[in-house]
Amino acid sequence: MIPDEVITQIREAADIVAVIGQHIQLKKAGRSWKGLCPFHGEKTPSFNVMPDKGFFHCFGCQKSGDVFTFVMELEGKSFVEAAEHLGARFGIEIPKLEESPELRRARGERVAMLDLNKLAASFFREILADPTRGAPGRAYLEKRGVSQETVDKFQLGYAPGEWGALADHLRAKRADLELAVRLGLIAHRPKTSGFYDRNRDRLVCPVVQPGGEIAGFSARVVGTAPVRPGDDPPPKYINSPESPVYKKSKLLFGLAQAREAMATTKRVVLVEGNFDVITLHQAGFCEVVAPLGTALTPEQVNVLRRMSDRIVLLYDGDKAGYKATMHALQLCVEAEVEVQVASRPGHARSGGAGPLAGGVDPDSLVAGGGAEVLREAVDRARGGIDFFAYEVWSMGRNNVDARARALSDAAGLAAKVASPAKRDLIVGTLASALHVDAEVVRSAFDRARGRPQPSPQTREHGARVSERTNEAPRRWAQVGERDELELIALLTDHPSLIATADADRAFCLLTDTRLRDMYSAARDGQSLLELASSRLPPDAAAHVLSGMYSQKDPTKVLAVMLSNLEHRRAMAERARLGKQLAQSGQRNEHETARLLAQLAVAKRQGDRELVARLTDEIATNRKQVD
Repeated sequence: MIPDEVITQIREAADIVAVIGQHIQLKKAGRSWKGLCPFHGEKTPSFNVMPDKGFFHCFGCQKSGDVFTFVMELEGKSFVEAAEHLGARFGIEIPKLEESPELRRARGERVAMLDLNKLAASFFREILADPTRGAPGRAYLEKRGVSQETVDKFQLGYAPGEWGALADHLRAKRADLELAVRLGLIAHRPKTSGFYDRNRDRLVCPVVQPGGEIAGFSARVVGTAPVRPGDDPPPKYINSPESPVYKKSKLLFGLAQAREAMATTKRVVLVEGNFDVITLHQAGFCEVVAPLGTALTPEQVNVLRRMSDRIVLLYDGDKAGYKATMHALQLCVEAEVEVQVASRPGHARSGGAGPLAGGVDPDSLVAGGGAEVLREAVDRARGGIDFFAYEVWSMGRNNVDARARALSDAAGLAAKVASPAKRDLIVGTLASALHVDAEVVRSAFDRARGRPQPSPQTREHGARVSERTNEAPRRWAQVGERDELELIALLTDHPSLIATADADRAFCLLTDTRLRDMYSAARDGQSLLELASSRLPPDAAAHVLSGMYSQKDPTKVLAVMLSNLEHRRAMAERARLGKQLAQSGQRNEHETARLLAQLAVAKRQGDRELVARLTDEIATNRKQVD
């Protein structure tokens, strides 16, 4: 047992915000911190951490406790394991007796597995540093331009080409070899007794959890030894099998190394492979992670959603990379995560099939001196829906069949969106991008969601009354005059115009309150892309986000729009004055009628003085009407 005074020491030394902040993104809220609860799925933060009390509580699932409870619940540790983990992190030494392998097994299979992984990682690192046995691994790292600092950061090692090097090492350390088989470190020899190493002549990348524990390994082949006739070539990567400590669908390579940068940049950059992560970290992109040899999973998206504000997709530029981008985009949209796609500058013009043109992967681009190009691509990443819409357009513009396939893909994306307002916005954006009627897009979405389709008569009627998305829908009159909405569309495509003299003059001519508020918010630094989505009806928002002015001379277009708005204001003022004069004439005519009635009475009464005065007033009033 751990002495009570040591437990108290650990509790006082442990920074509960720092411990929990390894797993979720926390934001200051008064004296406490808030974030998305890691114990149940939620989209609105209800998880609170009170550092002054050393306590956390979720108002959604009611889970609560101290720093020990959090580590035990989230990482599946016993109290002793949690205490040892926290003690090691915060420099509190825990007195304990030397343990035998039997006692270690009694403490739990999970702990024994983590100990085995730690032992294997240490062995692989020792081999990499060995002057002779580690030479192939070091040569490979040198060829890839990986520095020693990066090797240390990712705890990289090398599995020698020998058949039983690790198995012999574990046997010498009195490790549980059957447990090592379950972890995928070694395997039973098929024809004789004993064990052989699963990883041979491979660079070994430990998968480190945010708490520092090694959950498993991802090992890349290094050598190029010829394969015997009839044999399949070795797989490029060998990943650890599923186990109590290695859940591939929940783990991400580089997450432990990226979490601090993610907290600073408020984003995470998702790439395809281990070496993309390693190379980009070395180039200064430290918020980069990757799935482990498989497509992105909903569980991984939830992990990233808790730890960052947005996900930037930076997959390879080949067909597989494009497919992975679309898959990841759908998962992020379904989870209602802000998602962006980084495109290499010039990609659209070069005809590349994915985010990076010509099949270029991020690792190769950085290695070739393109770090600044890549940085610009990440910093200027495009909104996920916007990217999808116009990638679909570029795929489908050549022929009807291609457009039909593109529309089907688009429908699959929209079917993942829970919000009806967001679906309507996607309908408008895609209809504009594909140059088809919005009802065509909406029908495709309904098919993807399994909804019944309208009859041919209904479709024919809908076609007669619908309007094309590149025209101004009549409902825009509820938002403002068309000229005013066109101004916001122009400023959305060219935000550099905001706060220019002409734009400010145009702002003074806006009559729609929502559009005036959007312009004011944009001057304060908010994005019109986001403002349009949240403040305008779907049809108007789709028009604003359609990109119709992106390829036009913005200065000339703004000058024309300003002239139109000024002309409209002048015409409105003239109409107002005319109405005012008409109303004044009506008032004078009423006054003249009243005076005539009084004149008739005065004449009957014979009051000459009053008759003369009323006659003069009537004459003056008639002159004003004329």
